[in-house]
Amino acid sequence: MSESGRLAAVLFDVGGTLIKSEPSPAEMYARVLSRHGHETTASSVEPAFRDTWCELTQLHPPGLDRYHLLKGGERAWWGEFVRRVMLRIGHPAPWRPVFEELFDAFAEPALWCTYPEVVEVLGRLRQERLRLAVVSNWDSRLPGLLDGLGLTRFFDAVLVSALEGVEKPSPVIFERAAARLAVPPAACLHVGDSPLDDYRGAASAGMEAVLLDRACLFSDGYRRITTLEGLHELLH
Repeated sequence: MSESGRLAAVLFDVGGTLIKSEPSPAEMYARVLSRHGHETTASSVEPAFRDTWCELTQLHPPGLDRYHLLKGGERAWWGEFVRRVMLRIGHPAPWRPVFEELFDAFAEPALWCTYPEVVEVLGRLRQERLRLAVVSNWDSRLPGLLDGLGLTRFFDAVLVSALEGVEKPSPVIFERAAARLAVPPAACLHVGDSPLDDYRGAASAGMEAVLLDRACLFSDGYRRITTLEGLHELLH
């Protein structure tokens, strides 16, 4: 930790760590696509969604914000994403109306929910006088979602890749978070669900890291917890 050995701040990823969409992205895509003239199931969308995410992620260097990849910014990026998903599943509808409906839907806090333990854990950390921050690979809609879900009040800083121009696993976004919290990186612990973006990214910035492995998918090679409640044991 810091030179004094004391933890001063905890940083959090968002998707899969603090919040999730309900229904899932694949289910939401299937509902919208089905309304546009061709019945679609979540099971057919899921592999197309996953493969398209991997495909577009590989088009930009790691650490460079993906939403600056296309001239039209995040709307152009998500438009291309929806278009490629529809091509993969062979959906015949025009992609633009589908994109507009999906883009608006995922901007609504009502589509998202916090994991059951989140509010209690964040409140407890605040009571312990720890500085808290969000460090997320997300587009510019995230601050509005956090507001709508009542989470902004817990955080001293919110860093969003689309607004920072850099994304995890680059150490830059983690270093910026520490600077805004006015604490050294070595006094920060970052919590997230991605071994690369969160665990290794934070470590590359000189921070401690813990992998949130809700589905128990990873090995014991990581310092892991299965819910945020596990932070209590780690920190005491």
